[in-house]
Order: sequence, then structure tokens, then C-alpha cells
Amino acid sequence: MSDESTVVPFHERLSRNLWRVLLIAVTVAMAVFAWHDPVVAVFAAAPVLIWCLGMARTEQTGLVCGLILVVFAAWILLPRDLGLSGRWVPSVYEVCVILPIISALICAMGLRAQRSGGCAGAIGLSALILAGFVTAGFTVLDDAEGYTGAEGVWPGPSGLQVVELDSSCGSGGCTRSMEATGDRAAERMRDYLDARGFTTPGYSKEWTCRIDGLLLTYKVCATVKEVTPTAVQVSWSN
Repeated sequence: MSDESTVVPFHERLSRNLWRVLLIAVTVAMAVFAWHDPVVAVFAAAPVLIWCLGMARTEQTGLVCGLILVVFAAWILLPRDLGLSGRWVPSVYEVCVILPIISALICAMGLRAQRSGGCAGAIGLSALILAGFVTAGFTVLDDAEGYTGAEGVWPGPSGLQVVELDSSCGSGGCTRSMEATGDRAAERMRDYLDARGFTTPGYSKEWTCRIDGLLLTYKVCATVKEVTPTAVQVSWSN
């Protein structure tokens, strides 16, 4: 009798909260595949987790708001999972600053629709907004000091052997470099960069650039120098 009384409520709770499990699982999976950019992965996934675990009270409203938040997370994470880029892909600044604010507005409308409070979730979203501004500030400082991330260039196309070289820094910041070797290395590397949006002419004919973000944009430029028929040196900076 005691076993039955404990098992049945568990299955009922699981059935009622299955939508939470599915939304969290999809979001976490997308974030894991985008973990090469951990700041973006965390900030994109956090609103879904906060809503599902701390704010949603009713199934209908919880599912609707949760799906909207998952769509925003997918817009940010899936292009990074698939190695895509373009002006339609939010930049790290937009992920840190704009996404938490939009997520807070969506959750606020959800709370109003379900007519129930979510104090813990509200605190979590407020902390996320604050953390977003702080992280964006540190990112701006890193860029000002010349820090250059992977930026869609590293680690290069699959099938090439890639070794990162020493960075070079000057008054304009730091430039990262790598050497890639393999069959048709120069052609494959240029196609790789072209597929990731490096199509805008740079500040010299050897460089191509791309613009990251929609509103809070920044430019990344890269160049490919053929060393031998099977080896190239790639440099990039923002």
C-alpha cells in the first residue's frame, strides 16, 4: 500500500511536468553543443531554466512562455552549433545585454497571465540582467585591451591539421594566428571563412571581414596566407 501511494504521485507529477523536462532538455542540449562559446551558452540557456524551474505555475502559460524562450535560445545557439554566422545572428553583447531584458519582459507577461508570483524566478532574472551588463562590460574591456576570441575562425575546417601560433599585439590590439595543413589547405580555408560570413572587404586587399550582431555590432577580420601548396597561415582580429 505504501509503495503504491508513493509511485502513483511520482508518475502524476512527471506527467504534469513533462513539458518542463522537454524544454529544459532541448535547451541544455543546444547549450552543450555551443559550449566553445561558454558566455553565450550560459546566457542563452539561463532564461529557460529560470522560467521552467522557478516561475512557471500553470501548464498552459508555462508551456507557451517556455516555448518562446526556447525559440530565442535556438536563434542564438543553433547558428553557433552549426557553424553559421551573419548579421541575423546576435552578437555576444546582445546576448549579454538585450536577451536578459527581453526574457524578463516575456516572463513578466507570463506571470501576469497565470496570476501567480515567482519571487525566486524574479530574483534569478534580475541577477541575470545584472550579470549580463557586468559580463558585457568585461567583454568590452577585453576587446579594448586587444583580446581576440575564436570568432568563427578557430579551430578551422575539419580535415585540416591546425596548430595555433603565438599572438602578436600592437597599438591596435592583438592578432591571433594558426597554421593549417592538408590537401587544398588554402582553398578549403577560404571556403570555410566565406561560409562563416567573411565576405566584406577589409582594410587591405588581403583581409576579409564580417560584421557580428544586429544592433550591438562589431567587426572581425581575417587573412589567409599560403605558405606552401598544403599549408596556410591564418590570422584574425577584431
